[in-house]
Amino acid sequence: MGKQRALKAINLEITDRIPSFEVLAHPGFVKKISGIDPFDHPTEAHATFHQKMDIDWVIDVPQKSLKFAEGETSKKNSDGKKITEWGVSGSVWEEDVHFHSPEDVLEYRPLEDNGQRVEITGWDYQKQRIDESNMQQDIVGDLSLVSGLYYTTLFQYGIMGFGWENFLTAAAIDPKTYSRILDQFMEISRQNIKKWVKQSHSPVFLFHDDVAMTKGLVFSKEWYLKEVLPRYEQLLEPAFQSGKKLVFVSDGNYMDLIPEIMSLGVHGLMIDLSNDLEWVLKTYGTDHVVIGNINTLTLTFGSRDDIRREVQRCADLGKQYPGYFFKSSGDLPHNIPLDNISYYFDLKNQLGVR
Repeated sequence: MGKQRALKAINLEITDRIPSFEVLAHPGFVKKISGIDPFDHPTEAHATFHQKMDIDWVIDVPQKSLKFAEGETSKKNSDGKKITEWGVSGSVWEEDVHFHSPEDVLEYRPLEDNGQRVEITGWDYQKQRIDESNMQQDIVGDLSLVSGLYYTTLFQYGIMGFGWENFLTAAAIDPKTYSRILDQFMEISRQNIKKWVKQSHSPVFLFHDDVAMTKGLVFSKEWYLKEVLPRYEQLLEPAFQSGKKLVFVSDGNYMDLIPEIMSLGVHGLMIDLSNDLEWVLKTYGTDHVVIGNINTLTLTFGSRDDIRREVQRCADLGKQYPGYFFKSSGDLPHNIPLDNISYYFDLKNQLGVR
């Protein structure tokens, strides 16, 4: 079953074919394969989909749904948060309403917050995600590995808590004060991770920080070496002590930082299309997990020949490395044509055979 294939690959054991890690946000495809409308029965539909399609590794399995009217792309929930159309349940992104200036950011002390001003600093925010992923693993059983995702490791707090403009400006105008704020975020993350690895049933600790954009790192590499990597060492210590496998996740081109991230002792990473898969595999693929690099735009707008070339490229590069996983870099959203996403899944099974 998919979960066993995923675990073998995570432990660098060769599998019958290249395993697959996907974030599925395509209700039409789920309905086509499962025969169940995921808006009516989201968990049952996705569990049936997993049974039929043999996905090896996922972050979660939807348990609720939110249907958008035709032409509607966003709405507000009961808490006033904006939900955009994405998959079955939509995507919540809290806009910057708590901090009105960089100076406001520089006065903030995360350890005094406890989730009151910035929800993501509170343990309740994390615990809900652990409880959900544990329950979802019970639901799908051996069909797939459900790992959950620790989303706010360190850098991400600034993006989600302050908004990009306030975050970048505050860090630039008063780097010493912002460094002290990072110290507090680091302590919060360390405490949360210590609880996370104890309570999560997953053998993998998947941790996320969007440290880069498509064109490269947001700050200079020197800034990350001073402000981020040393703090990663400290906040990840409980995860290393847990015996779980640690896999780093970031959007964007973070090639310049990969050697330093790997030097922490992590067991793998996820990369999107803006990173050089061939270099990553040749450098780290023998003894690390490497996930990703399939171009979602090709799946969405390409011809069948384009899609075949894209999957073939990753299959040819990844087939010799036991820890490589197929993954669409931009996930699998609802706007991919049904024929294209069906063809993509067929190709993974055909071209990924070892």
